Amino acid sequence: MAALAKQLGITQSTLTNIQSATRSASRELIRKIERLAPKIEDGSILGAQALSLGEGVDHEEPHSIGERLKEANRERLQELQSSEERTSKNIREVAKSFDSMDSDDVFIFISATRQPFEMDPNETILKPAILNAIRRKSFFIYLRPTREYLKRLDYFVDIESEFESFKATLFSGLSKEEKDAYASHLVLIQAEHVPLFVVPDFKWDIFYSDRIDVPQKALAGTAVAAGDPSSSGADIRIPLSVASTKGVLFEAARAIWKVNSGRRGHGKVPNKVIARLVESAERATKQKIKSGS
Repeated sequence: MAALAKQLGITQSTLTNIQSATRSASRELIRKIERLAPKIEDGSILGAQALSLGEGVDHEEPHSIGERLKEANRERLQELQSSEERTSKNIREVAKSFDSMDSDDVFIFISATRQPFEMDPNETILKPAILNAIRRKSFFIYLRPTREYLKRLDYFVDIESEFESFKATLFSGLSKEEKDAYASHLVLIQAEHVPLFVVPDFKWDIFYSDRIDVPQKALAGTAVAAGDPSSSGADIRIPLSVASTKGVLFEAARAIWKVNSGRRGHGKVPNKVIARLVESAERATKQKIKSGS
């Protein structure tokens, strides 16, 4: 079964669901399974019910544009299953990146409605990696929407309470002096007008460091929620191109600078960190942040 799934470019679980008729498949995929199965497995693996699910897709019959697009999306999502990023793999990769952060390095998380992995109350791998990075004087900034913005999206999670709970858990073993010293190293910035929020179920991350050997000193990625509204689809993680990284860095730096400039005390990102982000973003994009605020 595993060998056949690999040949088809889908996961073994997807193939198992098609075989058990709990998941439909395009007629093209059914034919491919029927063609390859005798060569790899012991005869056909598909029963009558599984075959019947594929009979409704007749490429000779005309489709409405809605049906055609749904079918095309279904086929593409089946292909993506083999490259879908598993949560556990994502977490391990991010933890390794946090473990590599050092003094004055910056991590920025951006999303309108997607929760960072580390804010899951049951998550246990990323939290210690973040705390250790903070002890090495790294900075973690979470750029999220305001409560008013979220209401317009019909999203009613209290992001501020979620962040404060996460911060309290992370700092629970620290002394009062340590908590005060590290408070500005873990900051929530809530903003209104951030272009990246237009796609609310995407999440973006930026790693910024003088030790990243590219002109903008940053590498960025996004996790894309692929699928139609009625299904979860595939969650695909994509490293961004240089041009996209520059754009994401600019929008993040602009939003963080604008909100942070009016803050005082422990909820403020240090000015030296903001200055570095703004300088790199302006140099990379040849645009001015402060003049366009």
